[in-house]
Amino acid sequence: MPDRRRRALTLRDAGAILPVLPLLRSPIAVPNILVADDNPVSLAFFADALRELGLSSELAHDGVETVACATRTRFDLLLLDARMPGFDGAEALARIRAEPGPSRQAPALATTAEAGDDVRLRLMDAGFAGVIAKPVTLDALRAALASHLAVDGGDGLDDARALAATGGDASILAALRGLLIAELDALPPEIADFGARSDLAGLRDRLHRLDASAGFCGAPALMEACAKLRTASERSADWPQEAADQFLAACADVRARLAKSTGSMR
Repeated sequence: MPDRRRRALTLRDAGAILPVLPLLRSPIAVPNILVADDNPVSLAFFADALRELGLSSELAHDGVETVACATRTRFDLLLLDARMPGFDGAEALARIRAEPGPSRQAPALATTAEAGDDVRLRLMDAGFAGVIAKPVTLDALRAALASHLAVDGGDGLDDARALAATGGDASILAALRGLLIAELDALPPEIADFGARSDLAGLRDRLHRLDASAGFCGAPALMEACAKLRTASERSADWPQEAADQFLAACADVRARLAKSTGSMR
């Protein structure tokens, strides 16, 4: 007879609902980046690339405008051309750091067409967290931004990386996190069933799938919890009950954070 038991939705089901996701509204904050460059072609590229990555941006055309923008608006990251009229990138950054503005502590990356080691070292000494050589590919820009954008909101969820993974659509991310919540709700009986059968191979396969879901949804704490339980399951042929209990506690915490982030706390 066919198995008629209800099952929880997983991210495998996402393909069936993606066409309706744009109708959903999401409270997820999109990282905002200040892009400064005196070259209009470079500005247009960065604006389009950041939009493609699901990030918002404000554009500045010289060093003076850059400092003015950063002292009145909070940005999650500063992307500053090393050579601009008014103030160059290093001087603009120094002035932003010296002012009590909302972007004073924002990480800053320098962009430059001069790729020499001496230029890179000079910019790093000036306070830049990294240097991006121009021209830059979309993948290289994505990697640089993901390395320096902070985890959003202090809630343990990495919205910036998750938005990049979902093509920049916040409504898709909200829906996928909803699916992950349902997946977490179904975990306790699944883990109990694996334990009753001492099915370590089945447990590791389930953790592998959950780890992928956590990556798509920007849940690094869940990925860490999966890794810890997987390691415990590989150390002994016995069922790792203590590690399983700790894993489920971590899942419950992540579930609460996900629900809060999507506005769906039940």
